[in-house]
Amino acid sequence: MLNKTETTSASPRIHGEALALKRAQDELKSLKNRLNLSDEAMANAVGISLPRMVVMLYGEPEKIPGKIASKIKVLQALSKAREPREEDVVTAPAPRKRNKPELRPDQQELLSLQKELGLTHDDLARIAGIPRSRMMTYVYGRTRSIPEEVLVAIRKVRDEGHDNEQPFLTEAMRELEGSLPDFIARWQDKLGIDRNDHQTIAQAMGISKSTLLRWLDGNSGTRPSFVRKCLVSLREFEAARQAAAR
Repeated sequence: MLNKTETTSASPRIHGEALALKRAQDELKSLKNRLNLSDEAMANAVGISLPRMVVMLYGEPEKIPGKIASKIKVLQALSKAREPREEDVVTAPAPRKRNKPELRPDQQELLSLQKELGLTHDDLARIAGIPRSRMMTYVYGRTRSIPEEVLVAIRKVRDEGHDNEQPFLTEAMRELEGSLPDFIARWQDKLGIDRNDHQTIAQAMGISKSTLLRWLDGNSGTRPSFVRKCLVSLREFEAARQAAAR
């Protein structure tokens, strides 16, 4: 039995051994993680059973037998060999900033007009009287040039002031946001024209009855510029009726 003096002198030694065993266990766990091995693969690597490896990794720290320790040293050497040397580490170059492609003058003008007038791509297509898909090729520069007539049509919208007494082209575009039959029906109601009186509303719009019927059937469309002419005619028809009623 140890006396008081022997116990005091032995405690630091016992404590130091426990720390060494715990450190060895932690290094074993770290080695397994660095090699990206499962518990079973680690057991096979050092030639022991899986239950024995589990105890060594997660049980009470204990001294590792010399034969197993030598195999662990081999694994440690392998792990160290896999670590990249400082001179081998290549810093990836910073990604190059891609410069935005320069816009052609005609494309730049188209986008500037769109922004200035607050138009959508659909609006641009309606003004130019072309399909939306075609307008998109102009917007994104997928063609060599933009036809001059397309730019001229949009310039007219810009140049036509809101103080003009005649209906502004964007007003005609708003009328087309629904459908031609809706546009016709709104004005029939506004002017008090019977929905079946096709002759009178056609006359008020300044178009032929056959054109009106095609529009009502949904078999034909038209440009905002033509609807603008219809609006001018409708306003004149409305003013004439009001004057006659006085």
